[in-house]
Amino acid sequence: MEFAEDHIMEYEDYEWKPNYNNLPMEIILHIFRFLHHSDLQSAGATCNRWREALFIGEFNRKIMVNFAKVCLSDRLAPAKYFLKCQRPYQIFCLEEVTFGQAQELLEHIGKTAVEITFNNADIGDKQFYAFLRQLTKLESLTITRCSPLFMSGSFLEGNGDIGNALANVRHLSLKYNQYLSDAILLRLTSLIKCMESFDMSGCHIAYHNAIHRRFYPNDSESTHPSESILTFKFIAKVAISHRKYLKDLNLSHTMISGPALQFLAPSEGIENGLKLHRLHLTGCQQLNTSGVKSFLQTQHHLVKLDLADTLCVNDDCMDCIVGSLPNLQDLNIAGCGAISNVGASLLGKLKHLQSLNISRCEGITKDGLTQGIASGPNSVLKHLYMSHLIVCEECIRCIARNCIELRVLNVGHCVNGVTDDTVQCIIEHLSWLRDLTLEDCFRLTDAALTGINISKLELKGSSGTLENFHPTAPSTMLEREAMRSTSPHLMKISLRSKAEDEIVRDANRKRALFAVYELNLADEASVDGFSIQQLKGLRSLNLKGCNKITDVSLKYGLKFVELQHLHLSYCQQISSVGMEALVTNCPSIEVLDLSDCYNINDKTIQLVTANLTRLRTLHLSGCSQLTEHSLDAILINCKRLQTLSVHRCRHMYGNIEDRLAVLTTLRNLNMDHAGSFDNAEIFRLKKRLDY
Repeated sequence: MEFAEDHIMEYEDYEWKPNYNNLPMEIILHIFRFLHHSDLQSAGATCNRWREALFIGEFNRKIMVNFAKVCLSDRLAPAKYFLKCQRPYQIFCLEEVTFGQAQELLEHIGKTAVEITFNNADIGDKQFYAFLRQLTKLESLTITRCSPLFMSGSFLEGNGDIGNALANVRHLSLKYNQYLSDAILLRLTSLIKCMESFDMSGCHIAYHNAIHRRFYPNDSESTHPSESILTFKFIAKVAISHRKYLKDLNLSHTMISGPALQFLAPSEGIENGLKLHRLHLTGCQQLNTSGVKSFLQTQHHLVKLDLADTLCVNDDCMDCIVGSLPNLQDLNIAGCGAISNVGASLLGKLKHLQSLNISRCEGITKDGLTQGIASGPNSVLKHLYMSHLIVCEECIRCIARNCIELRVLNVGHCVNGVTDDTVQCIIEHLSWLRDLTLEDCFRLTDAALTGINISKLELKGSSGTLENFHPTAPSTMLEREAMRSTSPHLMKISLRSKAEDEIVRDANRKRALFAVYELNLADEASVDGFSIQQLKGLRSLNLKGCNKITDVSLKYGLKFVELQHLHLSYCQQISSVGMEALVTNCPSIEVLDLSDCYNINDKTIQLVTANLTRLRTLHLSGCSQLTEHSLDAILINCKRLQTLSVHRCRHMYGNIEDRLAVLTTLRNLNMDHAGSFDNAEIFRLKKRLDY
């Protein structure tokens, strides 16, 4: 009997805990499918079994190894550590790197690389050829701003032995390369068998026939391509030669004209035109309306169209887009000021439209939106960008009520339409939001994010409103003045300016909202508001320029486990009080912008760096109270920081570059009088060129 009682007591003391390490791999993989990339990396760091799940199939394909602003040498970090890794990474990006003796590294990358990007890399042609010979599985090649590679004009000349490396390439991007020529382009693309994606954006392409005749007087470009100029006829020739496979074409930020665009369209009775699925023509100022319409009428399979900042796009073009592209899913017409409400109202006919960008379209107002995409229930639209539009509050409400499946909403700079009431409507109806931008909507107050209307609240047992409540003794002259102004025993004559009155009202509003929570009045009040906490999956929030947002919103409103990007620049009323709660309630923040928040001090930075362990980007420009103690906190606590901005932090003395050079993860350092040392990594390289 005694043995039984002892056994029962031991059983009662036993506390069962779930062992997530032993979950079946199928369940782990299913969970991972719902996670963002950075969340996947953090989840993979918990245990060996979860780490193994990251390198199975679909997840391994999404992991990119990015070497940025370093010297790649077999004897130096990070290359020497990467050589010890046995994981089969497939995507690589070499951004602003220099190459030393890196033969072992290039061989190691070549065994598994499927996609590779050279972005402003200092690599010569011979080293590039040697690298390509190792890339036996390459499917995607991106070469961006690599001037030394093409400057000689002899790129790939007499090096046909690398054809096997490029034979399986399906995605080719040569954007923003200054020294490309017809000869180089022809040599490179002739080695590719079937190209599905072709990106020539930002290149210096000659479209005018007179220029073409100057370099090809006898029109003999097929036999002797020029090594001095890049012409559109050769680009068209490459595109049309791959017409059976080519689905994605990008000629953004070039001087392409309407007739040149029509040249790519299939002619009647001749099957030599393109049949694209995705077309990018951002910033092509030489296009005309007739050319765009003629080409789009032949591209019935388009699902993505980017015409941002193309001045010729007007209501006629919109009519053509709606009538000719019934399967369109992604449309970007940002900055097309010639579009009016007539054209915008036609967008409601695109039944498959999932992403729409109409930012900076000055001609679109309420009628264009309420008669178009928000004319009725719209369960298809997921992303809506409409910043810098002149819209009213009713328009924002209409969008929130009808487009209930929105994941991304950008209403930045919509000053007239974005108020406390409309943000409350957004929170009420758009529960699936992941990205919300309210930049420079300066009319917003804490009521927009907390849902509490001060005018409807009264102190328990008192006839006074919460505007008169002072939870703490006033410590500053401004607060004492505010208390005197609200006292019933004093004369109500104010000699303050309009700006000073606004400051006092903000101080009273902040104290009143703090009182609601400190006195537990939020549940007792008959308020129909909604807290932004209802947006459970919010990952990005931009409150830049909302200078009436205070610590109240940070302490009682922002509680998001998944929040990764938070922009609070010019929110000058936030301080350590709100940030202390924020870093606890939002532990996943990776990008934090506190620029020009005057009340941010060294204590705040200590809290931020100690608690936000995933922090990668930190903007502190204009935080005039910060001193060298903030740098100490960053050096001690930030193990993943890649970008740091400290412009106009005038109390940070000493050689900042020297101190931050020991922070090995730092890639971008933005500061005053940086000179040639514009980032800590380059500074570190200049001191340690031992390869």
